[in-house]
Amino acid sequence: MSAVTRDAEEAVRGTADGGSHGGQSDTRLLPCGRLEAFSDGVFAIAITLLVIELHVPSGQEGLVHGLAQEWPRYLGYLVSFAFIGGVWMAHSNMTRFIKAVDASLMRLNLLLLLLVSLLPFTTGVVATHLFVSFIAFDAQPSMTFGAERVAVLLFGVNLTLAALTIHLVIRHAARTPGIPVDGTAAAELNRFAAERRLAALLQAGATVIGSIVPVLAVVFYLSVSLFFITEPFRLTMRRHASRR
Repeated sequence: MSAVTRDAEEAVRGTADGGSHGGQSDTRLLPCGRLEAFSDGVFAIAITLLVIELHVPSGQEGLVHGLAQEWPRYLGYLVSFAFIGGVWMAHSNMTRFIKAVDASLMRLNLLLLLLVSLLPFTTGVVATHLFVSFIAFDAQPSMTFGAERVAVLLFGVNLTLAALTIHLVIRHAARTPGIPVDGTAAAELNRFAAERRLAALLQAGATVIGSIVPVLAVVFYLSVSLFFITEPFRLTMRRHASRR
């Protein structure tokens, strides 16, 4: 057993002992090690499954031409990879500041994993129908554009719900007594929750755009995901610079 796991279990036992005087809810806290390990596994599998949707061009057509025709799949892969990476970073930051989990946090976390594990499917749907719309533009424009909008909206709803759920996970961790390591950790968690709320709002806005300009919405999804991946690094560099 690692030192981190032992420390977490000792913290939970200490909280449970204190709960006999302060309230019955504290006795239901559990170590966060298994939640973190299970979540990391699901994130890793979801990212791996995204690659399955990248098709190798057949030998009957030029390689460059074949790769160019597959660009919607590459775009979908980049969007989902960046999004899952951003959620994983937020989740990892959260677990740095908590010492235990409760049943509600575990349920919210399972909902988050459900939505993340659905992303390879919705990514495949949006990539396939963006691809079809460009191939069959002259043949059936109304049908392909209709399918394209539905696919992008489905993808956007999946992203928005996942972004909203990670916000709820972090907010619950921040506001539940006994879960944050201390008051400073609770303040950091509240800041993380505010960032993820903004991400959910931006993803929802992009989903609305998807009903009008589907391809633009997918590009916007990617931009939002990349922003929330790079933002923590920018803030860290700014803090280091302010200390000098």
